Amino acid sequence: MARIALLLLALAASRAAAADPFITPEMDKLLMKGVDGIYNMKWDEAEGDAKKAIALNPEHPNGYMGLAGVLWTKYVYGTDQSDPALLEPFEASIKKTERVAEAWLKKHPKDAMGLMTLGSAYGIDSRLMVIHHQWLGAYWTGRKAVNITREAVKADPQLWDAYLGLGMYDYYTDVYPRFIGVLAKVVLRGNRLRGIETLKLVAEKGHYSQNNAKILLVEIFLEDQWGARNTKRAVELTQELRATYPMSAMMHSSELVALNEDGRYKDVVKGGQEYLARVKKGLYAPIEEAKGEVCLATGLWALKRYDEAREAFRRAQAVPYAGRPSRWAVWALVRQGNMEDSLGRRAEAVRLYQLAAAQPDTWDFKRFAKAGLSKPFSQPLPGPIDPTD
Repeated sequence: MARIALLLLALAASRAAAADPFITPEMDKLLMKGVDGIYNMKWDEAEGDAKKAIALNPEHPNGYMGLAGVLWTKYVYGTDQSDPALLEPFEASIKKTERVAEAWLKKHPKDAMGLMTLGSAYGIDSRLMVIHHQWLGAYWTGRKAVNITREAVKADPQLWDAYLGLGMYDYYTDVYPRFIGVLAKVVLRGNRLRGIETLKLVAEKGHYSQNNAKILLVEIFLEDQWGARNTKRAVELTQELRATYPMSAMMHSSELVALNEDGRYKDVVKGGQEYLARVKKGLYAPIEEAKGEVCLATGLWALKRYDEAREAFRRAQAVPYAGRPSRWAVWALVRQGNMEDSLGRRAEAVRLYQLAAAQPDTWDFKRFAKAGLSKPFSQPLPGPIDPTD
């Protein structure tokens, strides 16, 4: 949850530019082009557009936020969270955005866009703390972020992009304490249902942040445990997003995850085969092969085509990144182990869990491998395609 929230805060703040009187049409065009480049996974083009936008007005914070969005998404999706070297420039970019936004607001204290951008930057800081399990720091920084974002809405009630941040705050500050004991003692003011309704409003009325809100709603409709789960609607939203970005592996894989959660396993297999064909044709990056194979294997497993699923998992395990197993290759070891457990092949499952546990714990997968070593996998089959954050 924290990783996608980071991305959406960055995109909302950079993409909202057209409503701001201080941004020229040329700068707005570059910012919009850069965001589309992020969703289309064209990192170099998106980074170049962000830098050009900054050059047009170095005092305005939105270009810096756009650049941060590129760096974060490249790390998460371009390297499958496998290149920590990208984190330092991302965090530096967020700090730069904060400094520029603070200086901008000294000159333009009532500028709604500047307020929203500063609030988004603080929000990203908050979510970085969540990733690092710095729960209380995340809470207080998040409160600061939402207060500034509320100032932005007060300054311009029609700034729908700002409502994205408010909806996220409402939802996640209600959800996190249900999982994180230390936060249960803090008086949080989030409201999960209000947050969902706010995000629906943005998805309906927002001009620049519609897709951002849709992505968050997909996540909520797939993961919410308190009555909002709606896998059919999640599939519909992912298909709308794919129609907008038909060449995006990011959107394609999101659709496969939603189809799996909706129990449409034949469609998962068909979609997984299409995904892999696109990798083979060079339409998707080579690293995407492992993800495509895991999607395909999960669908085959659900259809009880075990031998084919096993081969797909094995192909995924062979996909490297920078000379070592990629993120989805390691996840494929865990998931094949789960499948072997479900088939009563405990010795083979243990072997696979051991291989996964022996890898550097870059993606927090060791806990899944250790759980499998502790006792046989017994959760509902086949389980999720995408590992939780």
